[in-house]
Formats: sequence, structure tokens, C-alpha cells
Amino acid sequence: MLLPLLRPLESDPVREFRLDLFPPAVPEIVGALRRLLRDTLRTLGLDADAPCLILSELVTNALLHGDGPPTVVLELRCGRLYIAVSDASCAPVVRPAPDGARTSGRGLDLVDALADEWGMEFIGSYGKAVWAVATVGG
Repeated sequence: MLLPLLRPLESDPVREFRLDLFPPAVPEIVGALRRLLRDTLRTLGLDADAPCLILSELVTNALLHGDGPPTVVLELRCGRLYIAVSDASCAPVVRPAPDGARTSGRGLDLVDALADEWGMEFIGSYGKAVWAVATVGG
């Protein structure tokens, strides 16, 4: 679900936004992006917990398993937050088999539990984008 640069017909500029971010590929960026999203959603009076966890997991996966710096798109439309994180790797996302003894590799399980929907798309020869949608209410 790559996000086109379109606004809804009945856009509400106070309750909707789009951020296209090009952060460096450093571990510290995960917390900075999470705080940016949390502060933005809270300013609008919206629940930030699930979206911030989803964003953290997707960015962490891009840093650990992707290639090059990630690109992050955050867009709030009609009460739904669209999160897309892309990287230059063409390797598909692999969700490990469930295993209660596993101490890592549960990020996509968390995304699956918190997001309304999520998936992955290849971006031509550039790489891939992993996306998720979360209802934020308000």
C-alpha cells in the first residue's frame, strides 16, 4: 500500500497530516521517530501507543534487515494512520514461525497484533516498503 500524494476530498488540515522522512540509518533514529509521531498524535488528541510501537518495529526491521537508510511516510487520513517504511533491499520480509522460546524476532508479530492491516510491496528495482495501517481514534 504505497501512499499516493493525494488529499481526501473532505480534508481537515487540523486533523490530517503527511510526513515524508529520510532519516539516517542509525539506531538512535528509532526513538527520535517514535517521539516525533507520539508528540504529533498527542497534539491532535489521538492515541499514540499502537502507532508508535508499529513505527518502531518497522524502522528497526529496516535498519537490521534492510539496505541503506530507510524512508518513512506517516500519513493521517480519516482517522487512520498509514505508516510505510522502505529500504533498498529487495529481500522479502520473512516472518519467523511462532516459537515461544524465541527471545527476538517478534516485531512482525507485534505489528500484526496492533495494525488493522499490514503488508509488503516491492518498489521496482529500488527495494521494498513494509506498511501498516492503524486506527487512531480521537
